[in-house]
Amino acid sequence: MTLSPARRRRIDRIVAGVIALAVLALAAVVYLTSDVRATTDATGPAVPAPSAADSVPTSLTEKWSVATDPAIGAVASPYGVVVTAQGTAAVAVDALTGERRWSYDRGTEQLCAIGSGDTDAPGVTVRGKVRGVLVVSGKNGYCSQMMLLDPVTGERHYYRTSPNQAGGTLAFGGPYAGWLGAGLVELWRDDLVRTIQYGDEPAPPKPHATHTGCSFTDMIIDDQQFATVEHCADAGTAQVVLNWTTPDSAPNKPDDQDVFKHDPRATIDTGSSAARLLGITSDRVAVLVADPVPAVVLFDTSGNEVGRTPVDVPAQSIVDADRLTDTGGTRPTPAVRDGLTRFSVVGDTLIAITEESASVQTTPTPSLAQLGTEPPTPGVLASDGPAEPVTERIQDLSVGWTRQGLLGLPAVIGDQVLLPVPGGLAAVAAGNGNPGIVPDVIPVDRAGYDGRVDAAAVGSMIIETRGDLVVGLG
Repeated sequence: MTLSPARRRRIDRIVAGVIALAVLALAAVVYLTSDVRATTDATGPAVPAPSAADSVPTSLTEKWSVATDPAIGAVASPYGVVVTAQGTAAVAVDALTGERRWSYDRGTEQLCAIGSGDTDAPGVTVRGKVRGVLVVSGKNGYCSQMMLLDPVTGERHYYRTSPNQAGGTLAFGGPYAGWLGAGLVELWRDDLVRTIQYGDEPAPPKPHATHTGCSFTDMIIDDQQFATVEHCADAGTAQVVLNWTTPDSAPNKPDDQDVFKHDPRATIDTGSSAARLLGITSDRVAVLVADPVPAVVLFDTSGNEVGRTPVDVPAQSIVDADRLTDTGGTRPTPAVRDGLTRFSVVGDTLIAITEESASVQTTPTPSLAQLGTEPPTPGVLASDGPAEPVTERIQDLSVGWTRQGLLGLPAVIGDQVLLPVPGGLAAVAAGNGNPGIVPDVIPVDRAGYDGRVDAAAVGSMIIETRGDLVVGLG
């Protein structure tokens, strides 16, 4: 039977209507179950960052307090906010008043971590490092959902997904941020584009492309290289591995799709049962070892030991710090950076490591022709003798000072460091820690709390994170 043109048009319209309804229904289902609908954010006003204090306070009283998830802690930002973890949400409060400024909530997704590498507040849109507050949420067993937020307003800047292992930790250094998982490390540049994936790749493009049999316990990042502490099944000592922050710098990077499969820059056997990373530059890495005696060991980019300084740090504190958590999570060395100095806390001991420019003499590696194992290149005169030493300028590291008896990370104000100690905050000189002098303690009433205390300075306020409580002192 042949349908008339009018009836065919009516059937076509009915079919088109059914298709349109199906598309709308599918879109509704996708929206109702999507991350977009599950995510809510309440942005705040643009408020100028507070000016940093130039002198330590003479007294401190509690001005405000808010709760936070003790497993995640809080982030004190120089932009004038303190970001806390409350359920599935990252909530920023004003550092001066404790009043809520903004929030970001992934809804049903677990909050994995919040972090920031900001040490100053020139504006979050300034490129060159990962600026702002990075919020990491879970999905499908990974801490994969990452959003970089403006610290002042909470507005979204960059977003990415990565197979970050649950129980991992954020790390910041140079122009990069990274995730330290127990078996997988990733680094991202300031727009969250991945530069490195190192470890047990979840879906390697080629067989045998994974770095198996090792667990990562620490990571530290600089502009041109990063280092990890690794414990491997075939090694009884802690290994430190130096790697490039981008495969483009690797001399033997693959030409095919497996861009992350290249040899590390150096693999170092520390000879110690435990190791912690205290400092890094483009030329050096400072490693705290437990054996044979506690010391800070400096290695160059080839993995050669170039310095060793014994330090007054209990060996057991190093061993205890260089472990995964009871649930298999990572615990990188807590640290605060101020200018050229990095203050790390291992156990109850603070170790100050300072970056400095230095001149060193090196001897160039002789060529094959000079060694006599290869005929000289025609037209090129071979050297008559060994290569002469040359002087190079490098970014070196040195041990500044140590102090024991700390409860957690210190706050830095001008040329002073405020150390969290029982009963309050002890003020010492940032340059030398006032050796041999019992420092004055600014009393702080912690209402009987005697656990870990991390301090930070934001404007005129001192922020203390005490387990599940964040307190503003002024």
